[in-house]
Amino acid sequence: MSNHNVIDENIASALEKLMQVQRLLLWDITKKEKLSPIQIQFLIYLGKYPPEYCKVSQMAREFDLTKATVSDALNSLEDKGYVKKIREADDKRSHVVSLTRKGIQTGKRIHGWQDVLVSHIQKFPMDRKEQFITVLMDLIQSLYREGVIHVARMCITCENFVPGENGTHHCILTDRYLKDSELSIGCAHHRNREAI
Repeated sequence: MSNHNVIDENIASALEKLMQVQRLLLWDITKKEKLSPIQIQFLIYLGKYPPEYCKVSQMAREFDLTKATVSDALNSLEDKGYVKKIREADDKRSHVVSLTRKGIQTGKRIHGWQDVLVSHIQKFPMDRKEQFITVLMDLIQSLYREGVIHVARMCITCENFVPGENGTHHCILTDRYLKDSELSIGCAHHRNREAI
């Protein structure tokens, strides 16, 4: 096995270990809140994104799940009083899902579920973090292009993003210049670029 294959496999293994940490942190929250991991993720998502992203079909795309799976989880959250469905005026079959007061309070309480991981990331020097986030974004973009993932809500896949020289980029939407360290993953105002 070549050195390239070894490092590539080690990186994949390291990502798997980090996903394991994410799962453990998420499970800790689910036990405390008596909600499933996907229900927790939906509460966080609904608290972050605008109404146009908070429909069953859009959430199914975002999470790479079937509409039936998303509907079941949302119905359970609705039964428990965390979310409400608001019928759209122009399409009676479509609903926008929003958080109730209970859902908002729970979302605020669970918002920092990744704080342990973030506290360890904060210990690294900025230049290493910038290199790391650039590699991760490039990896996500590559997986998105191949169709492995269906939504890549990042600056580098957004029609508002203008890449710049020496790590200074421009966001047309906000008219801000951004350094590599300021690029976003999970932007609520992301617009897919037609040709990436």
